[in-house]
Amino acid sequence: MSTPVTTLPPVAHVRKLLFYGGPHSQLVGELENRPEQERGVAVLYHLALRYGVISPTAAREGLALLVTAGPADDAARKILEKVIVQGDFLAVRVLR
Repeated sequence: MSTPVTTLPPVAHVRKLLFYGGPHSQLVGELENRPEQERGVAVLYHLALRYGVISPTAAREGLALLVTAGPADDAARKILEKVIVQGDFLAVRVLR
């Protein structure tokens, strides 16, 4: 039995994703929706829609979705890896 393919949401309306975390829920990062980073933005947006926040568990799922993505999605990978290492949660704000 094969693993179901996750359909990522469209992100044409997303200009930038802002990430908030830490003990004071402060801005800790952002990711612009540029053509070369579109898959990374779509994965992070998908996780935010599905879970409400990006937790370590969600970050692992996101890394699995990025496994076939190219080096242009390194910024998204770094965000997800940081969530796993720190064990923190990230709230995501979408700028349109």
